[in-house]
Amino acid sequence: MRVTQADLHEQLLAALQPILSSTDLDDETIDYICGMLTSQADEDSGSIDDIIEDVLRPFLESVQCSDEVSEQAEQVVSDILRVETSTATTFAAQEGAARKLLQGVVNMSSNLEVNDENEAKQLASLWGTDTGVKAMANTLIDAQNDKSSARDKRKSRKAEAEFARKLLQSKKDVDPDQELSGGLVKMSYVARSGGAGVDKKRDVLVRNVTISLPNGTALLENGELKFAYQRRYGLIGENGTGKSTLLKAISGQEIEGFPTHLRVLHVRQEVPSHFTKDLTVMDAVLQADTERMELIAAEKAIVAKLEEGMDGVVDEALSVEEKRKRLLAKKDDMKQLDADLKKLDDIYSRLQLLGSDNADARAAMILAGLQFSPEMQHALISSLSGGWKMRVALAAALFVEPEICMLDEPSNHLDLEAVIWLEEYLTTYKHTLIVVSHDRGFLNEVCTDIMELKHRKITYYRGNFSNYVKLRDEAIRNAMRVYEAYHSKREHMMDFITKFRANAKRATMVQSRIKAVEKMDAEAPEAVEVDQVWRFAIPNSEPLGPPIIAINDVYFDYKPTLPDGSRKPEDQFLLQKVNFGVDLTSKIALLGRNGQGKTTLLNLVMGRLKPMKGSISINGVLRIGHFTQHSADNFNLKLSALENLLNQFEEAEDQEMRSFLGRFQIQGNDALKPMMLLSGGQKSRVAFAALAFKKPHVLIIDEGSNHLSMEAVDALVEAMQDFKGGIMVVSHDEYFVSKTCTELWVVDEGHVSRVRGSFQDYKEKTSVDTQKRVEESIKRLNAANN
Repeated sequence: MRVTQADLHEQLLAALQPILSSTDLDDETIDYICGMLTSQADEDSGSIDDIIEDVLRPFLESVQCSDEVSEQAEQVVSDILRVETSTATTFAAQEGAARKLLQGVVNMSSNLEVNDENEAKQLASLWGTDTGVKAMANTLIDAQNDKSSARDKRKSRKAEAEFARKLLQSKKDVDPDQELSGGLVKMSYVARSGGAGVDKKRDVLVRNVTISLPNGTALLENGELKFAYQRRYGLIGENGTGKSTLLKAISGQEIEGFPTHLRVLHVRQEVPSHFTKDLTVMDAVLQADTERMELIAAEKAIVAKLEEGMDGVVDEALSVEEKRKRLLAKKDDMKQLDADLKKLDDIYSRLQLLGSDNADARAAMILAGLQFSPEMQHALISSLSGGWKMRVALAAALFVEPEICMLDEPSNHLDLEAVIWLEEYLTTYKHTLIVVSHDRGFLNEVCTDIMELKHRKITYYRGNFSNYVKLRDEAIRNAMRVYEAYHSKREHMMDFITKFRANAKRATMVQSRIKAVEKMDAEAPEAVEVDQVWRFAIPNSEPLGPPIIAINDVYFDYKPTLPDGSRKPEDQFLLQKVNFGVDLTSKIALLGRNGQGKTTLLNLVMGRLKPMKGSISINGVLRIGHFTQHSADNFNLKLSALENLLNQFEEAEDQEMRSFLGRFQIQGNDALKPMMLLSGGQKSRVAFAALAFKKPHVLIIDEGSNHLSMEAVDALVEAMQDFKGGIMVVSHDEYFVSKTCTELWVVDEGHVSRVRGSFQDYKEKTSVDTQKRVEESIKRLNAANN
């Protein structure tokens, strides 16, 4: 009897676990390795040595197994796979012999049953109810689409195994760029004194730039980096094209020819939680400018040396300019230290250029704009959540004011109020800015230029994102007209050549046309590739009668009891006397600063929280579809998309779910491979599939557009526009809100109220309120210093 995949998996697991238990590979990883070995052995491609080389050895090397353990593990796997291969060969031979014997045997008594079965199969095929036909169709489609050779497939599996190994072995939240920077942001610069000989050029022009991944995949080939000083560039492109990698290469000084005299700073999408010291928020921002801190330390050392033996003591209350004048006045008494004075003068000049004297006020202004209260500004970073730590990193970048500031998805962790302030602040940024963002509204407000990274090339467009769309579409239309004209003319000439090729009288004309066609082909324009637009739909559910969701006089707080044990007054609750309703025609956006209770209100609606007071009425058969920025991360990444959705919807059939995933372009092997091997966009599509399969009556989207590509956002927007049900959205993305919602509600100071006016009216009011908070924060800082 042939060994099944499950049996082979169990044999490998039983053999490898005792051997590898002494290594850093945990049980889940060992089980995953066995699964990959089983899968590759079952495909019967490549030798056993190749399978061990592609799958097992990279994992053993990643945890630095001893030679003895590695040899033992490889030998065990080799023995088991050889036995399985031998068994499979014997079974195939026996099966072939049996088939030959049965070819001459006819069972006359079963003719009627066979006819009935054939008729049933034909009817099933006709009406599309035969799962076998569906399975065969999927198999044929996969085979038709897959043009890879066996060797290429083996290379692909090897790459996937290596990628999976790296993901599984990464147990620590370590970011080498963050580690090098020693702080919250990644900054590179060359120490300089500010004297003669310093390159003053601030424009950047670097040609023939090529950037590749460690596995050799090219992201940019012979590209050109050109940044005009004080321009603000939006870097766009589909997920996975290499936008973040490009920023890392620039900040890591990996691009040959890139100016080294410019201070370059890169703020990543995420800040690892363990890369924070026991500093207050304010101190962390002030210390982020490493050049300023180094200059201050050098200044103190030289001043102490100059003051040594003199009657004065260093007065830290003096400004940079006053210190400089005081020391210059004593120059006659310190001729022997003239070199130190010259160095100190350069330090003071540089500190003035960096705005050292008003550093505290600038830091307070930036933090207040990003919605840090005065109390939060003096809180320890370790007490903050991940989203607020990301704001600290952003504040640090704005405080440093490098010549080239690079921000990667800066609005992802911000509320709408902070986004509005950041847009206004960046429009006045006095140096060069490069920002990666999927937020169209943000790019329209901030950017003066757009850089599109596509097909390993960078194309530059003047203007904001809306202007880029116009220019891009116009360029595509022009290119299509040129190509169609070439194609039409060529076709006409080929018709003439074909028609008169055998006509001796027109031989000269035919030859002339042939030469003309050859010349046209040599100078032919490239065929225009129009990106395929992917869309999905959320199936409409059965209608429901009212009430759908009704919230009446609801009070809620996470800590209703004060430290002394008494009950907190209701006017201090997070949510107070909330009256709110949702029906199947509602299109509601919840706005407000982070921490005001927007997500709490959504959790009350979904029944995850219970009110302290008041009532929430929800239709008993209501189905709610919940999608968040983390929905794609909630899957078990060691399982396939198919397995994840079958676990989530136990009543679904295997083939039904596979066909459903196909609507979201998760087809063939993509539906069956571990989700850790899918791209970010593919994971989002699996999350969309899970949302749609539920057939919800009401959609609740909590910052759902974060981390999605623009194409995925467009797909989600159109699905929501066509959805015949209620919608509740929490988002800072103006484009997403304006396209999906018709009602604006604000959660602020415990109350939930409807906005009377447009989204633009709300933005203007928010901008005024934020500016007042910024001014108040600076006043408090000045009062404290005085």
